[in-house]
Amino acid sequence: MQEEERLEAEYWWFVGRRSIIDRLLRRFRVNAGLAIDVGCGSGRNLEVLARHARSVAGVDCSASAARLTAARGFAVIQADGNLLPLADGSIDLVTALDVLEHMEDDIRTLREFHRVLRPGGRLLLAVPAYRFLWSEHDEALRHRRRYLASELHIKLTNTGFDVEKRSYAVFFAFFPIVFYRLARGLVPKDPMAPKASYVMLPKPLNRFFQGLLELEAQLMRVINFPFGTSIIMLARRV
Repeated sequence: MQEEERLEAEYWWFVGRRSIIDRLLRRFRVNAGLAIDVGCGSGRNLEVLARHARSVAGVDCSASAARLTAARGFAVIQADGNLLPLADGSIDLVTALDVLEHMEDDIRTLREFHRVLRPGGRLLLAVPAYRFLWSEHDEALRHRRRYLASELHIKLTNTGFDVEKRSYAVFFAFFPIVFYRLARGLVPKDPMAPKASYVMLPKPLNRFFQGLLELEAQLMRVINFPFGTSIIMLARRV
């Protein structure tokens, strides 16, 4: 878990994604009463949510993640995202960032998010994009699926949400990532121990890719990217 915490703190993909989250919530003027981050990991995302909500809490099924989040001074609930120990209509903002692809039944999870959100409350999702990008990375992270934006949009609509923002992300780094995944696919892998493709880069290169995502964060306020390795959606509970 310590290595995961370091990645969340420094790796360009995590740092840049926090910029996207922050800019989007600012763009839609989200000022929540209570916000929760489902699958909170080490709790870094809560630092962003705290700028847009009066109270924040993390939710994670992992005991080690719960300890790390609590050590940051945030409230945390150790629970499954499919069975949140929260009252109906009690939450103003739910974030689930690269969580939905892990769930056996993603529709059930979306319904649970709908249940705990108040009418008009927001759900912010990030998921991996495109089945053709499936790789050893997904197996290592125990993903069950990757999405198309249109597919996720339909699932949100069918579970009682109105999509306000729909965009792909990691647009500028899309082709380097595709080539990297394809190249790694040519190398024999250990089927019993797949490896994620998070690799700590030299600092200048890490900062370069972080800067690309920060640029995306600024542009995403006014445009929707047509492709990318991730999908970002902001939806309102009907």
